[in-house]
Amino acid sequence: MLILAASTQRTIGLVLAAIAISGFILYWVFNWFQGRAETGSEVELAVNRKPYHSDEVLETKKLDSSLFAGLFCLVVIGIALPLYWMGEPGRHEGLVEENDEVAVHRGEELYEERCASCHGTVSGPGGSVPYTLTDDNGLFLGNLNWKAPSLATVLYRYSTDEVEYVLNYGRPNTPMPAWGAPGGGPFTTQEIDEVIAYLAHEQVADIDEVRQRVDDGLVATVRQRLTAADPSLDPDALEVAVASRLESIKADPTEYGELLFNNEGDNGVYGCARCHTPGWSYDADDVRSREGNMLISPEEPGGGGFGPNLSETIRQFDTAQDHETFVNLGSQNGVAYGNFGQGDGGGQMPAFGLCVADRDAGERDFITRDAFCDNRGGEGVLTNEQVAAIVAYEREVLAGEN
Repeated sequence: MLILAASTQRTIGLVLAAIAISGFILYWVFNWFQGRAETGSEVELAVNRKPYHSDEVLETKKLDSSLFAGLFCLVVIGIALPLYWMGEPGRHEGLVEENDEVAVHRGEELYEERCASCHGTVSGPGGSVPYTLTDDNGLFLGNLNWKAPSLATVLYRYSTDEVEYVLNYGRPNTPMPAWGAPGGGPFTTQEIDEVIAYLAHEQVADIDEVRQRVDDGLVATVRQRLTAADPSLDPDALEVAVASRLESIKADPTEYGELLFNNEGDNGVYGCARCHTPGWSYDADDVRSREGNMLISPEEPGGGGFGPNLSETIRQFDTAQDHETFVNLGSQNGVAYGNFGQGDGGGQMPAFGLCVADRDAGERDFITRDAFCDNRGGEGVLTNEQVAAIVAYEREVLAGEN
């Protein structure tokens, strides 16, 4: 359904068009009834053969009326044209808004058809996807449920260019397929842009709400661990224990970093384990213990999954400050980072300390023309303190820095 953007100029145009059409119809009807059937010869009926007004009449009343009509038309044109051009910016803005609304609407239809079955609603906590896990040789390892991430804050962490890359090429060794034509998928470039426009439209609007989702994830992670350790805890005692345990964890930067690293919130989008711990996305340890499936490798914190093994963190970044800067800003397509000069693949490492949606918009600036990040304060999903805690955990525990 085409969504029309109402504007004053459009309304005026429709009214004038209606008046013109009505006038033409009235003129035609009037002439129809005023006409008379042929009752005489062509000489009597033909206008150019009958006597007309004398020069005295033509050069006075007829000439004056013609000049007045011409003057009236000039006045109308002299006023109407400037008014028309004064309204051009408004018409342009109306067209921009209409195109945006159409793109968002089409993107919503594509998302509901192809994406919602895995990710759920954009603003939701994510979804679960049945997945068949195989080894590098394609041999069956097990059937499991993969935790599909929430997309509620994806444009805080990735630029539109990076989101386009993921949509085009998918995520290797995950249920995320290539949707764009460059990666062999069914979506055209326009359809990819429309999906991104819809995602931008549905992003969490308030940075405080984003931070609350991060904190809710930490609470959920602590609750999950305490429940696993003591299933007999009643709900009230459990909540008291969660609050107490979370407070003690936050007092220790390294322990706090470990919790942030493994944050379960919105299916892991605020943490690092989702990409850097193999098996985290499908709870490999739980599958092994619950189903006794020893074909599936156990989870190894920071051991490298979609992202690299973090035991090399100290070699990649000489100082904790360099490391924190990278976690805050994330990677960019084609921009080298770290001591090894890596930097390709569409910016797959998200930015956790800075909103980056507008960073690489390029030709897709229409998607974020409302200054997406500026309207949200430009802040990322994690605070500087939280990023520092994660870096401390990665360097001191995972990489064994002394």
